[in-house]
Amino acid sequence: MLLDMIVMLRHDGSSPRRTRTLPQHPFSLSLRVLLTVSLILLQLKNALAFGLLQQQPTQRSIHPRSLLLTPLFARSYSRDDNQRSTRAVNHRRRASGPPNAVSTQDLVQQIRSSRKCMQLSNVVRENPSLFYSDDSIRALVPKVAELKPQMSARDIAGLLNVLAKARVPPKSQRVHQKLMLALGALAVLKIDDFEARDIAMSLNAFAKKGFQHSQLFGTAAEAAIPIIVNAFAKMDHHHPILFDEVAKAAIPIIDTFNSQSLTNTVNAFAKMDHQHPILFDEVAKAAIPIIDTFNSQGLANTVNAFAKMDHQHPI
Repeated sequence: MLLDMIVMLRHDGSSPRRTRTLPQHPFSLSLRVLLTVSLILLQLKNALAFGLLQQQPTQRSIHPRSLLLTPLFARSYSRDDNQRSTRAVNHRRRASGPPNAVSTQDLVQQIRSSRKCMQLSNVVRENPSLFYSDDSIRALVPKVAELKPQMSARDIAGLLNVLAKARVPPKSQRVHQKLMLALGALAVLKIDDFEARDIAMSLNAFAKKGFQHSQLFGTAAEAAIPIIVNAFAKMDHHHPILFDEVAKAAIPIIDTFNSQSLTNTVNAFAKMDHQHPILFDEVAKAAIPIIDTFNSQGLANTVNAFAKMDHQHPI
């Protein structure tokens, strides 16, 4: 190769050219092999570089030599281009507005044909951009009012949850807020039927949208105390510190408890055999003025809890 090249020697102007071949030496042979291998490796790297660039036509054009010399920088260029492409796609989506799964006419028909709250919740969940359409809103508001009398605690919590996840433009925020506040007022009336999961879903929906509903939050706090201790009692999970803290939180607001909340509270403490005489005294004082609101099962569970804890109350 390079070592086999003939060196041309030029003498005085009149003398002809003469050639001389370099002598074959073991060192020259090794150097020839090394150069040959180096050239082959370089060609392979260039071929791989061109192949990578052809497989990724959307990436920035990078010279093969730069890709070979600085592979880390080349990969960082690729990540930057992907991020820019993602941001561009998101920007185009926001500019073009929310995608509609179905046409407005079909969406209005689905809302009006809902016979149960669960069906309506599914429609809202599958079409989170329905608040972008005035026709959809005009169909949704009366449908919610129509289904309110038959809504259970789970229905209210589920509908609040999907409404909190809906995309709402500025023009529809007022209607959306009024709809959630109306469901919150209904939840207050049926708070005794709410389980811990329903309370958590409802409060989380209002917190996610940043809507204030002091009555719901206050009522939920009162209802959550018996639910929490009753759940621990059902699972037979001993946690004395939790029960002490629950008693401290319940005593100041014990007058706001209804008959079912009072029964559940003392019944849970009795099941766990957790002594708290002050709480039992306050429950007795709060129960006597509303004793006529207790049903037979509530009265039986209450006196049974007092008897199990051997708690005497003269009144």
